[in-house]
Amino acid sequence: MNKLIVSLIISLVFSLTSFAQVQTGKTKNPTNANAMIGIQDMQMIEQMMFTVPGVGSNARTMLTSQSVKPYMMPVRKVGYRGSELSYAMASCLEFYVNLNKNYKVNLSPDYIKLSIENAGKAVSLEEAFLFLVQNGTVSAAIMPYDSPALTSAVYATQKFNIQNYLHIFRPFTKERQKVFEVRKALMRGNPVMVKINANANVKALSGQDELALGGAANESFTFIVVGYDEGKNAFELMSMWGSTWGSSGYAWVSYDDFGKYATDGFVMLPQIQY
Repeated sequence: MNKLIVSLIISLVFSLTSFAQVQTGKTKNPTNANAMIGIQDMQMIEQMMFTVPGVGSNARTMLTSQSVKPYMMPVRKVGYRGSELSYAMASCLEFYVNLNKNYKVNLSPDYIKLSIENAGKAVSLEEAFLFLVQNGTVSAAIMPYDSPALTSAVYATQKFNIQNYLHIFRPFTKERQKVFEVRKALMRGNPVMVKINANANVKALSGQDELALGGAANESFTFIVVGYDEGKNAFELMSMWGSTWGSSGYAWVSYDDFGKYATDGFVMLPQIQY
């Protein structure tokens, strides 16, 4: 058994121990323990990342593959008013909210974008995560997709927040370490939001399930990593460009390409306590 797999097993065991402590009340709320928004310290990330119960298969199978795809809401296509970033944010938060519900909640990405813009700020990862911590988003039934403006209804309805977020890798992280950190997060049942540098032609991928990166990678795009497969040596990406992109909105990217072109990876810490 190679060192990468051994390390992943050790990390998973540690995570399950931490989860048991949360369930028995032996750990504090991570946000109360540290008021910082956006955790980058790897030791804290190791301690704070949730292990989502019931997601995926048994531990032996997880050594070769894992997927949260069956638990995600359908791929959506960002409207011309929307942003890929806010759509990815809403999709990841929906994942956690719906795990604890007998019904499927649709969350509004446009509430995130419009609220930030109305405050005179640019829609960046940092601003969007901060907004979800401090304010949260609303149901898409209140704020439909591609809404042009905020309505008064959003101020008197339930908000869906996150506790914090984990910045699990950054541009200077070594390529193999990026792969390791994303696999570890998926093993624990978490989708991973990533920024990937690529050519604008990446948006035209259609009718194929493999995404090859290279050439002039002069734009940054937001994806959600929903699974990995050791047989393919690849991650499965979920796009924000609708079901006509890739193969029904998904495509596989090799570990090698991912290590080279993925710049940042993020995992949400949801409010839901399992």
